[in-house]
Amino acid sequence: MQHPPFDDVRESVTAVLTRFLQSEQEGLAALAPEPAALSSKLEGFLEGGKCLRPMFVRAGALAAAGDLDDTTEHDIAQLGAAVELVQAAALIHDDVLDHSPTRRGRPAIHVAATAQHEKHNLKGNAEDFGVATAVILGDLALSLAHQLASSAFAGEDDRAHFHALCAEVMAGQYLDILNQAGAITSTDSAATSARLVTRWKTVSYTVHRPLMIGATRCGASPELLTALSDYALPAGEAFQLRDDLDGVFGDESALGKSTSSDILEGKRTMLLAFTEEGSTEAERRVLAATVGNPQATAEEVSRVRDIMESTGARESVEGLIRTREDNARDVVARELSTLTSRKACELLDSLVRQLARTGR
Repeated sequence: MQHPPFDDVRESVTAVLTRFLQSEQEGLAALAPEPAALSSKLEGFLEGGKCLRPMFVRAGALAAAGDLDDTTEHDIAQLGAAVELVQAAALIHDDVLDHSPTRRGRPAIHVAATAQHEKHNLKGNAEDFGVATAVILGDLALSLAHQLASSAFAGEDDRAHFHALCAEVMAGQYLDILNQAGAITSTDSAATSARLVTRWKTVSYTVHRPLMIGATRCGASPELLTALSDYALPAGEAFQLRDDLDGVFGDESALGKSTSSDILEGKRTMLLAFTEEGSTEAERRVLAATVGNPQATAEEVSRVRDIMESTGARESVEGLIRTREDNARDVVARELSTLTSRKACELLDSLVRQLARTGR
């Protein structure tokens, strides 16, 4: 299988972010020496990102316009970089909400700031200092995202999709914490609640809105936008479902985080919903005692993994991933193939296969 040009997109987006953040650092330094560190912290946090969302911005642009001229290439890279800053804001805050100690194989922002407080024996509570630093840096990233995107919009449509991306990911985050608390009342099952969270926390800002931003920036027709939307929902769900499996069964060295954390935090995923539905009474007692218990032992976490296997929950999620992948690829073959170039279709097909990672 041919891989999409992630390296090219990552290179162009990184170049935009580096120039932009260095300029912002100079502006912050003019206020006082200390705030300038925020820009370098943000630049360091962005290192190692896959630039998946900027790739979908570019895919939407290519679907609408075919080859891009230099001016459009620059604007698409800038819009992709702005989306990457929104992603950074969401991740920095998400790590605080989930009490995640690491991100991309490095200490999470709040953890690093807590350690800095302790190292220098600063006044006050170290953990409060760490959380406050992460909240401020996430807010700064979101503010800078709007600033960076503002000069690259072609009109009201791409601007509206960018603003919707920012609002929807925050709504998705809120749905996530409601789901963790068992407070979603508009759904009829744990699995439906998990899918609702996926729809607005992941699908919207990972696939759907990035595609719309790139496509509307390049004047996409209503028919093309509809087809891209039809593709985005199953592709984004495949991505989240794969992420849920990786969070429990993945390779820690590749993920850069623990594969016990989702269980210890009690993350309410489709995987967990299927596990609970298929469990015996004795297995439910194990789940109740372990899932969401940060003091659970490695042996207890391993037992939960075994239950996820024995109930067929893991295989059910794998089946859903294959179905969602097929749904998205079918949209490419049946709808998008008549509306855009072969190059754009091959890129979108390749992207969903990478999201799903079923090896097909």
